[in-house]
This record gives sequence, structure tokens and C-alpha cells, in this order.
Amino acid sequence: MTEVHVAFLWHMHQPWYLLPDSGEAVLPWVRLRASKDYYDMAQHLRRTGFPCTVNFTPCLTEQLRLLAAGRARDSYGPWGSKEAEEAVRAGLIPLPLARRGLPNPLGLTGSEELWTAFLLAWTAQTVLEEDPRLERFRRPFSPTAKDVEELQRLHHELIASVLPLYRALGASGQVELTATPFYHPILPLLLDSGVAKRARPTDEVPLFRAPEDARAQAEQALAHHAEVFGTRPEGMWPAEGAVSSEALALLAELGVTWVATDGEILARTLGRPPAPEELYLPWRLRLGGNEILVVFRDTVLSNLLSFTYGAWPAEGAVEDFLARLSAIGREWKGKSPPLVVIAMDGENAWDHYAQNGRPFLLRLYTEILRRFRPTTIGDYLRKYGPQGELSAIWAGSWIDADFRTWIGEPAQNRAWQALAEVREALRSHPDPQAQARALAHIYVAEGSDWFWWRSSRNPTPLASHFSRIFREHLGAAWRALGRTPPEALATL
Repeated sequence: MTEVHVAFLWHMHQPWYLLPDSGEAVLPWVRLRASKDYYDMAQHLRRTGFPCTVNFTPCLTEQLRLLAAGRARDSYGPWGSKEAEEAVRAGLIPLPLARRGLPNPLGLTGSEELWTAFLLAWTAQTVLEEDPRLERFRRPFSPTAKDVEELQRLHHELIASVLPLYRALGASGQVELTATPFYHPILPLLLDSGVAKRARPTDEVPLFRAPEDARAQAEQALAHHAEVFGTRPEGMWPAEGAVSSEALALLAELGVTWVATDGEILARTLGRPPAPEELYLPWRLRLGGNEILVVFRDTVLSNLLSFTYGAWPAEGAVEDFLARLSAIGREWKGKSPPLVVIAMDGENAWDHYAQNGRPFLLRLYTEILRRFRPTTIGDYLRKYGPQGELSAIWAGSWIDADFRTWIGEPAQNRAWQALAEVREALRSHPDPQAQARALAHIYVAEGSDWFWWRSSRNPTPLASHFSRIFREHLGAAWRALGRTPPEALATL
């Protein structure tokens, strides 16, 4: 059996939750994901020595830095708003203590009970199971205000440790750290929103073109990553795996060595389902005078981890995954060994696994190390190089190989039109300093998340919060240009 090389790409992302010119975060997800998932994922890697690729979006890492420095804050705690407390009590921020192996406090009627449960539910499993300071919470308990204060301090320790942990993993060579354009924009749509009609010719798509913004989002990401992690990344995960020939030509021009996207993009590029010897090998994409290497994720394997295995016993899920890898090795006919890429969000799936996915991931890492060849994407590329040649690539994302999740529906299109209006006003403004101030807010508003949550596919009771962030940054951009924001913005 051919030795299968397995490359995990964990994509760590949260949108920019801070309001304009403020340290107020509208939602607590950066804080909560850091204290639970980003910390846990680093500890699993440290414990097993498992090599992989970890992708951080700069809008996440910058918020982590602000939180660690005490310069960002949200309302989800005993210090916060009544609205935030009601959201927690209503389950909008879940408290899955039973799935974490912890008992519920004796009732959640009081503030101490509620916020102790909240903080425990969003503490890394590694810490819950191993930190002696949490021993008393592993059996029925009646929390006090002092418990809440101690857990708050613990959370700050965890949050502050996240970036140093990953920087050390990257410096050791065990982990390859990569980036995404700064505020997680859909890069092909920034270059020209009309690209969406290549896959969906009948969709109504508003005009938006800002190639200079696409370049700035990528350039700023590369510089920020080098500042945070000590080295410039060789690879990039484009937001939502969204690619086009034009977008990858830009990244190639900026010196990015490789990108990853979805296997369905390769199928659409080839005009047919790829053979295993095509899906599981890197491709060289030649674009004018530049080139960039492209790897394609195994959609089925990635989605099993993201959406299916959480409901399975850990042992059965791991064995199923390993059996699928073994089948790839048995049937392989390529000259170089197969590179099986699993690319997925590195935080959201673990909410649905027992004990935050810790038993599953530790077992998975250990067994892959024993039976296969785990690798970073960059290490495989340096050793084996590309195996195929492309002169163009299908324009689409990792969702249905198109852009319909972010553009084409009325609510999304109105948002794109509002963004285009202030972007056009900036172009004719005579003051470069005012332009720079406005651009800082426009870049935030170009993030993919604001359009994702306007899709009919993605309803959420938190939609008003995402709309508020988008509106306020567009309003701030108008005011930076010395203009009153349009009245229609208030209802967008």
C-alpha cells in the first residue's frame, strides 16, 4: 500500500466584532473560541507532536492581541448588559456542560450560577480535565462570586497564551502557519463582483469593483502575519476557499507560494470529476508571468469531520476515517505519494463532539502518526512539488463551487450596493487622509461574514448584531469623508 500523506488545514476565523473606533465587541466569540477551542487545538498538537497547517485570519489575531492587552471587551459577563444575560439564558450562547463532562451548577437562577456555567462551558477541555484549580467543578457545586472572578482570570490567561502557543509551534517546524486576506473578504468578488455570474449566469449581481482593496487586504494580511508570528506565510487559505484566476494571479504577484481550495473547484476546472491521482496531488497554475501552486481538499473527508463524526463514538469515527485513508493508499496509481488535504474550520465542529472533540482528536492524531504520514502542506510541496499543470481555474468557493452564499439574494445585494456607494464616494474625495480613515472601515465591511448572514441559507437569531457591525462601519466611512450617511443605511 502506498504511504498516504495527510495534511490537515485548520482554518481559525472570527469576523471583526469591534464597533468603529471602539474597544466594544458586539459578540463574545473571539474570547470564547480562544479560551475553549484555539487553546485546546494547540495543546492537542503539542501533546502528540502531530504536524499540520493552521490558518489564522488577521482580523482574528488582531482581536486576540487586543483582548490579551485588555483593550477589547464584550458585554457577556457579570459586568455586562441585561441584553447579553438574556441572550445567554435564552440559549443563544450555548452552555453544553453535560457534553463537556461537567455537572450543571445547582440551578441557574442567580448571577453566580449563570456566569460560572458560562465560563466553564467555554473553557478548554484540556484545562477542565487537568488544571487542579478546577477540581471542585467536576462534581456538583454551588458557585460564589469568587468562583466567577477566578474563572475570569483563568480565561484571560488562556486567551493571552493562544498566539504565543501557535508562534512556538510554527517556530518549531511542527506547524505551518498560513493567512487569509485581512478581514476575510471574498477576494474574487472584490476584484469584480461579476465573477459570480460565471457559475450562476442568471443571478442578479450588483456591480462592485475594488481591485486596489483586494490587493490591500492581501498585502496587509501578509505583513500582519509576519508581525504576529515572526515569519511571512508561504501559503494562504483564501476566505471560504474562494478562488478565481484573477484572484490567484494577484496572490502569485504578491509572492504567495500556494493556496488551498475545494475539490469541487478542480472538478469544475477539469470539466469532470477528478481521478484520485488528480485530486490528491498539487497543481501548478500558470498565470501570465507568475505561477502559484494549488492543492484541493477532499470535500467528503473534510465534511465528515465538520458535520458527521461529532454524533459518533470517538473510536468508531476514527476507525471510519482511517479506513477511508487506507482505501486511498491501496488504490493509488500515482508516481508521487497521495496528498490528502482535509481543510475545515478549526473551532466550530468541536461544539458537537463529546468533551470538545478531545478524545476524538487525540486518538485521530495518534493513529494517523502510527499508520500514515501526516505533513504540512508546505513540507509536501518542497519534497514532491506539483504534479499537474493548469492555465486557469474555476471561479467559486468551497460551498457549491459558486458565490451564491454571499451575493445574489436581495438582502445581500442591497448590502453590496451600500458598500459600492461609499466606495465610489471615496474615489472622488480630495483628501488622502480622509480617504485612509474611510478605507479602514470599508475594509471591515468587505468581510465575507456580513453577506453570509444575509443569505436565506444561514438564518440566525443574532442577525441584528452582524447587521449592526456592517452598518456602523459603513456609517463611519461616510463620516470620515465628511458626509452624512444615507438614511437607507439605518434599515440595511
